This record gives sequence, C-alpha cells and structure tokens, in this order.
Amino acid sequence: MVDTKGSHVRAARAWRALLLAALALPALAGAAPPPARQATQIGAIIPASWPSKADGDDIRNGMMLALKTWPGQPAPTLVVQDSACDQRKAAAAAKSMLDAKVDVLISGFCVLGSVPRMAHDAGVPFVSANAERLSSASEASIQMGAVPVNLAEGIAAKLRAETGLRVTAESACWIDFVQTVPQKYDAALCPALHIDRARWAEIAPSYTAAYRKPFSASAARGYAAMQIALAAIKQLRAGSKPLNAMKDVKEVGTVLGKVSYRDEAGTPGDAMHLILAPTLPRLSARESSALDEVLKSKGCGCSKTGECPPSKTWGAMPFVVACPAAR
Repeated sequence: MVDTKGSHVRAARAWRALLLAALALPALAGAAPPPARQATQIGAIIPASWPSKADGDDIRNGMMLALKTWPGQPAPTLVVQDSACDQRKAAAAAKSMLDAKVDVLISGFCVLGSVPRMAHDAGVPFVSANAERLSSASEASIQMGAVPVNLAEGIAAKLRAETGLRVTAESACWIDFVQTVPQKYDAALCPALHIDRARWAEIAPSYTAAYRKPFSASAARGYAAMQIALAAIKQLRAGSKPLNAMKDVKEVGTVLGKVSYRDEAGTPGDAMHLILAPTLPRLSARESSALDEVLKSKGCGCSKTGECPPSKTWGAMPFVVACPAAR
C-alpha cells in the first residue's frame, strides 16, 4: 500500500525548503561585504635623464627589486616618470600620475617643488625621498631625509664666513650621495647616508644577480623608498583611508635604517659630512684658527670616540668632518 499522505508531506517540506533557499539568496548576496580595495599602482618621479642617467637607472632598479621580492602579492604596478631634477617637469609628472589614479606617489630624489601639496590635495599618500625634510609636511606624507630644510645652507654660510673656505651645500652630493667636492669649491656639506649593513648585505647579492652591477647608494635609495610605499599599500589594502595610510604605517625598517611617520628624535649629530678638497687655499690667521676649531671639534675620528673638544661655535651643528679615506 502506497503512503500517499507521507509523500505529500515530504513533497511539501521539500518545496518549502526550496522556497526558503530562494528567498535567502538575495539577502545573502546583499549581506556579502564588497571586495577589499586593492591598491594597484605606485607612481615614482625620478631623475632619470639628469644629472646622471646611471643613478636614475639604479634608483628605478632598486625600486623594481623591492617590488618583485615583496611578499604581499599581488604586487602593484610601478609607473615611472622623469623629473630631470626640474620642478616644473616633476609637477607635470605628478599631475599625470595623479590623474591616472596612482595609489601611492614617490618623489623628491632631487626636487620636491609643489609635488607634496599636489599629492595631498589629490588624497594620495606621498613618500619623500629628498635628503632635506619639509618643515610643513603633509599629514599624508612620510620623509626619508633627516636634515631640516635650509639648515645645510645656513651652516655652509657660517663656515664660509668663519673659515674663508668656499663651501657649498648645493652640490650633486645632495642628489646622488656621492661625497665629492665640486670644482671651484674648497669644501662641500653633504648629507650622510646611514645604511643598515645587515639589510644591505642581504639585498646586494640579489641586486647584482638581477642587474649585473653592484648595489649602489642610488639603488638603495630607490629600494628604501619602495619599501615605504609598499608599507602604505599594505595599509590601504587593510582598509586605511588614503590620507591616513602613512600615519597608520608609523615606522618602516628599510635598507637605510628606520623611517618614521613623525620623527621627533631631532637631527642626528652626523646628519651631514663636511668634505674638504685635497688642497686648501692660503688662509688668514683668524680663518686658520677657525678651521682648526672645526677640525678638532667635528673631526670624524673624535666623533666616533665621543672625545671631540667642546666648541661653542660648532658643537651643536649636525655635521662631522669626513675622514680622509672618504674623499
């Protein structure tokens, strides 16, 4: 005998289950969170054509190596444009990239100009790779430099007045960190490059294998800038608002040491090196005495041992005299 009543009950239950499932589908679809925003482009404005194409290539190569070896895949796309160390070209490149909706912008290897403000106004996190620190940095920016803006020129002017030496704080060493004295000058005040030696040793073999040349200071600057940019990308992917991404990053360990969102530690005492030419001009007795005070109170040897004689004139200034081997 067939149990028709039981069959009807089972059929009714099945239809009810299907109906409930169908009604639930739109609700489930609506409840599903939207996919996380994936930052996909990093814009970089570098001095690709001037003053040194080789250094520009190294900066770009350092960025690419950091990007390719980043564990947070999928890696963003790198978009590079040339500034030629010209503020107008840098601004034009920034406008192009911001119009293209890059997620993070890197600039300032030699000039900054209006680029930081442009990035802020566009709501894009900004990495400044400049050797100098802006006095009024955007909340959305992070800076690699340790020297306050215009401080180097102030010290150079003091050195010129007291020692009689022709001292420049505007040589190419502020761009490529190669510490040499330009022609027509007796000395140059250059920013120091503080390197994390352990990280350098880890990265250098990979760089040499990939590009068939040594890992250089310019490559390290590009690598470090990309490390910071990728930290911002990670925060964006975690849900940070663009203008808060750098604040949420807080601190990044790079091949050039730790870079902090708000570095309140002050300017390091050896933030700059005074590089002297092999031959110096004849000086007056007063100028010779002033130079002797500089050499004794700021010499590289005494700065390493902490035994520099005190100097009211030069003691608090954040520079040291470079060792002869560094020239």
